[in-house]
Amino acid sequence: MGMIDPALYWLIIGVMLFFVEMAVPGFVLFFFALGALVTALAAWLTPISIAWQLALFIGASLISLLSLRGLIQRKFLAAAPADEEEEGDEDVILAVAGERGVVSMTITPPGEGQIKYAGTFWRAIAEEKIEEGEIISIVRQKDLVIQVEKV
Repeated sequence: MGMIDPALYWLIIGVMLFFVEMAVPGFVLFFFALGALVTALAAWLTPISIAWQLALFIGASLISLLSLRGLIQRKFLAAAPADEEEEGDEDVILAVAGERGVVSMTITPPGEGQIKYAGTFWRAIAEEKIEEGEIISIVRQKDLVIQVEKV
């Protein structure tokens, strides 16, 4: 049985590291996979010793990690701008402005209270104190808190 080319080992290691990166958060293994692929290419093109292959793997991995990690994280993992987040909130609006509900737990600003609206209890805030049992009108919804006012 003949010896397998070291480039094939490095290629397998690189591909495995890419798959493991998909399962493990942190975005670090990607750069070691790049180092393994660079080493596979070098081992395929030129006959270099295992010591030089390891040195090339470590060097290529560290260079790619230090130079590309911040750039790639900003590009792909950046948080959505504030405008996009607000637009996304509109998709999950469950309370319609102008609809009516009943206060089920007194709302005392600046704290929260509770209302019953559409058969469900919601956390609620208001600009003035609203007692339990009073009818309210919905002003707007922010996440899972509804801003209300007296009717």
